[in-house]
Amino acid sequence: MIIKIFKFCLSIVYALLKLLPTNKNKIVFISRQTNYIHVDFDMIRKEISKRNKNIKMVFLCKRMGKGIKEYFLFGIEILKQMYHLATSKMAIIDSYCIPVCCLKHKKSLKILQIWHSIGKIKKSGYQTLDTESGRSKKMAEAMCMHKNYDAIVAGGEAFNKFYEEGFNVKKDVLLNYGLPRIDYIIETSKNKNNKVLEKYPELKGKKIVYYAPTFRTYDVDGPQKLLNAYNPDDFALIITCHPNQKLEINKKGVYHLNLNEFTVADILSISEYVIADFGSISLEAAILKKKTLYYLYDYNEYMTKNGLNLDPKISMTTCSFETIEPIFDIIKKDNYDIKALNEFVKKYLPKKLGQSTKLIVDYIMKHMDNKE
Repeated sequence: MIIKIFKFCLSIVYALLKLLPTNKNKIVFISRQTNYIHVDFDMIRKEISKRNKNIKMVFLCKRMGKGIKEYFLFGIEILKQMYHLATSKMAIIDSYCIPVCCLKHKKSLKILQIWHSIGKIKKSGYQTLDTESGRSKKMAEAMCMHKNYDAIVAGGEAFNKFYEEGFNVKKDVLLNYGLPRIDYIIETSKNKNNKVLEKYPELKGKKIVYYAPTFRTYDVDGPQKLLNAYNPDDFALIITCHPNQKLEINKKGVYHLNLNEFTVADILSISEYVIADFGSISLEAAILKKKTLYYLYDYNEYMTKNGLNLDPKISMTTCSFETIEPIFDIIKKDNYDIKALNEFVKKYLPKKLGQSTKLIVDYIMKHMDNKE
């Protein structure tokens, strides 16, 4: 009942806002992933500005925190979103957005979902209804989860089935362009002035291994086992963790980097090996064909609690292990199955690498140039 009343109130306010004229040169970008303009939005912004400086772009980027004050501030944010949805010709979002999905929009408004992951490795959305890691089916239906999208930017075609299932859509709304961050990663790898090496010049000339564990909602000991087994004489080890993931790191040769200071692209560009598990870092590493190994110490538990569309034990069989010792052995001996990596790249990444931003903006401009 509360949700119905909430949606009814929003619809009344939105009906009034829709009486305002549409600015046919305005695009609104909405994100609840970050409080700043992230790289995907920024790449799109720059490309649009190159093509048409008359287009006005509004960015509404805000994560919802906890507590009464944060809920109140997010309520104000929703009102801002509604105003700009009512007066824009296009909306670009990167996650679920209440006003986008729950309200009835003007026919002139085109909604593009670019989602915040290069591929659909993990199960999400409609795939996880009534599971431990997902929403209840009743709540999803009440909040119109992932409704009203005109198009969705997807990764490689091998993921299409999972995009269809996760968003509950047909294949014809999928655009297999890949995210702009793919272009950013490629461009960063060509940049000679690397931020990490500037701060840590002692890393120059060393074999660098990048470990990027996925955040878990349960306690694990795998990362600590990795640190215990690490020998600083073998290679330099860079680790980045989720803000909510605590890891005691006080070992020589280990660099615990903050992703607020360095981008994943900065770190990948100087790394020879990547140790991944169930996150999208494996796809980002594949863009640069970095030798990726999978440390799946909690494989059974993760599969039970979260579920995967892309199982490393199947997609990268010779590179996946539940203990760290064989991974370190491969790195030390440089005995990596490069054929498996090449097949992974070919199957799971978009076909036109380095053109994601262009293709997305081509789609956007086609609508913006439409005078209807």
